[in-house]
Amino acid sequence: MGDIVVNLCKNCVKSVGCFQKGVFERDKCSEFRPMSLRDVIERDRFVNSILIGPCVECGSELTTDCEEDPAIDDPTIGHCLECHTYWCVECGSKVEVGKPCLHWEVCDECSRKHGYLTLEEIMERICPRCEHWDKGCKLDDPSGCEKTEGYKCPYEGDVSECPEIRKFRS
Repeated sequence: MGDIVVNLCKNCVKSVGCFQKGVFERDKCSEFRPMSLRDVIERDRFVNSILIGPCVECGSELTTDCEEDPAIDDPTIGHCLECHTYWCVECGSKVEVGKPCLHWEVCDECSRKHGYLTLEEIMERICPRCEHWDKGCKLDDPSGCEKTEGYKCPYEGDVSECPEIRKFRS
C-alpha cells in the first residue's frame, strides 16, 4: 500500500497568498502555518453551505461533500451528517453509497445524441489543432474559448436547468 499524501496547503493560513503565486497542493512546505481547528470548521461550514447546500431529506445545514471520504471519493456526492442521506449535488437526487448518480447516464446519452465532448476529449481532439495550443492551452481563460463552444453541453456546470435532467427528476 502506498504512503498517504497530505495536502498541507488546504489547512494553511498562507494558502491564498501561495495560490496566487501558483503554489498549491504541497505535501511538504517550510512555510506551512496550520489554521486553527475553529477556523477550519468555520471555513468548511461556509464552503459546504454554498457548494453542497442543505440536506435534500431533512434540510439540515450540517452537510459535506464526499471528496475526502475514502469509500466514495466523489465531490459531487453530498452527505448529511444528521440523517446520513447521500445525494447528488449536481441534480439533487438521492444516491446509494458507492454508486454514481443515475443522471450521469442521462448526460452520457444526451452527449452521444448531440455530439458533446468531455473536457478531456476536447483537449485531446480540438485543442491541439488550435493556434493557442503549444503543449497546453496558452489562453488566460481556456474555459471561454469560442472554438470549444459547440462541443460542450450548454448545461455543463448547472444540470438543474437541463430539460433532459428535469424529465429524469420528475
